[in-house]
Amino acid sequence: MKILFSNLGYATGIDGSLGHHAKKVFRHAFQTMAMQRRVLSQFRAIIEQHDPDICCLIELDRGSAHSSFYNQIEALCSPTYPVFDIADKYGPESRLSRMPFHHGKSNGFLAKSPHAFAHLYFENGTKRLIYQITLARDLTLFFAHFSLDRKVRAKQFLEMRAMAERTPGRVIILGDFNTLTGLDELAPLMAADGLHLLNRPTVPTFRFHRWQHTLDLCLCSPSLATEIKLTIIDQNFSDHDALLLELG
Repeated sequence: MKILFSNLGYATGIDGSLGHHAKKVFRHAFQTMAMQRRVLSQFRAIIEQHDPDICCLIELDRGSAHSSFYNQIEALCSPTYPVFDIADKYGPESRLSRMPFHHGKSNGFLAKSPHAFAHLYFENGTKRLIYQITLARDLTLFFAHFSLDRKVRAKQFLEMRAMAERTPGRVIILGDFNTLTGLDELAPLMAADGLHLLNRPTVPTFRFHRWQHTLDLCLCSPSLATEIKLTIIDQNFSDHDALLLELG
């Protein structure tokens, strides 16, 4: 099985360079359909090259004023990936979901075949959505977009650890962890024979001008560490790289 995780950056096409941030900042407020189609076409090429069974996606727009009401997950669906879901990243009860800048901002997934899944929610933070996908009877995948606020994401890491511990079988956790002060932040998840980090700490997955950091991560049950191959894939349309997991 192959799993692809990607932060699409709402298909703005901003690659993290200073020039892109300066010249294309308006795309955070409004994007043409043509621009989004170009970005999603580039991402579709990555999908076609690596042929994942499931694509886990964060920073998608499901159709709002600032995306010209273009539903990005529906645009990515195909006969190969007929199964999909998309949900508001802030949660169904959040007032942010109804605010103009935040409306439509979502996470979602594409899959070749159906899998049981659930929407779970952090108790802390504004970005609360967690996807739980059953890959096999004894294997569960979680993915999420963690808070930019260090104190909040520390609480979210504890919540994620508790979810992993009460899940039967083995787990994989994917996400933009926003570990802006370093991977030591993951200690609550990894302490006392907890989860195992598959990323190499010296390989960045995020760029802003000259600043690079390892934010997009894969953690898993220790017994899975030797069964998963992790590859970092460049996305020249985003400031984040993608993660490709291959389960042996």
